[in-house]
Amino acid sequence: MTGTLSHLIVAPVLLPLATAALMLLLGEGRRPLKAVVNLLSTVAGLVLALVLLWQLQAQGQPAAFGIYLPGNWSVPFGIVLVLDRLSALMLVLTACVGLAALLYALARWHQAGVYFHVLFQLQLMGLYGAFLTADLFNLFVFFEVLLAASYGLLLHGGGTPRVRVGLHYIAVNLVASLLFLIGVAVLYGVTGTLNMADIAAKLPLVPTEDRGLLHAGAAILAIAFLAKAALWPLNFWLPGAYGAASAPVAALFAILTKVGVYAVLRLWTLCFPADAGASALFGSGALVWGGVITLAFGAVGMLASQQLARFAAYSVITSSGTLIAAFGFGAPVLAG
Repeated sequence: MTGTLSHLIVAPVLLPLATAALMLLLGEGRRPLKAVVNLLSTVAGLVLALVLLWQLQAQGQPAAFGIYLPGNWSVPFGIVLVLDRLSALMLVLTACVGLAALLYALARWHQAGVYFHVLFQLQLMGLYGAFLTADLFNLFVFFEVLLAASYGLLLHGGGTPRVRVGLHYIAVNLVASLLFLIGVAVLYGVTGTLNMADIAAKLPLVPTEDRGLLHAGAAILAIAFLAKAALWPLNFWLPGAYGAASAPVAALFAILTKVGVYAVLRLWTLCFPADAGASALFGSGALVWGGVITLAFGAVGMLASQQLARFAAYSVITSSGTLIAAFGFGAPVLAG
């Protein structure tokens, strides 16, 4: 992707950011106008995602990708946004789920809170950015953006149950974010870079005496990702949080766990493939067995659920376990 089309890669991030800023300028009132602005922006985001996917498909190559350098700094010194078929598909999926959730919310749920539309757009911004970034630190930034928005959305509508599980949800994600930072710091200390592709290129050059530190950093980072991906036993927070959230918010939250799964897929297949030498398929056993146990836990939870909201929450856990177990085998036919 070259020329003007390459600049479209950053548009899914800038569009919801600008929309959220505009709605903040409108003040606490004018909810009908905010609803229209939110809907138009979400539809525009879906159109952008479809255009980006179509442009990749038009190149006719399975490994086609596009790169955008916001500051025009060369890799690995500047922020890098990368679009390939996987990230493009995740953009389309996020936009479709977001549009469906918003249409449902416009019936009545959006009136339960003043800043629903602003938080909704910030949530989309964080999701789009997480799927597009090629840098670990910027992945952390987008994680925090989407999590900060999710805190407000989870409490949307009020009520004691939402406040109780909301505080639990915040505490768990703050710990996961701390582990994320620690893991990033360790990996940066070993490799000297935070660009994902550059990390993969430098891993074979890591001295033997630093290999243990590399694996420790990767394991700490994996715990943060897997907590967000709802891997057992790190998923104790999810049924309560998703079950207490309003229906449109819970639908959008289903994508949040997939961000954790996406991060695991990106980093693990990039940094620890079968030909990575001493680090080949590092942690594959934990992913496979953790995924299988998560799948079983989610299936039992679905059978035991007597409420539709908790049934849906356990189905999210089941899907996460299935994906993580498949990635852990390290087979291209399963991991993509």
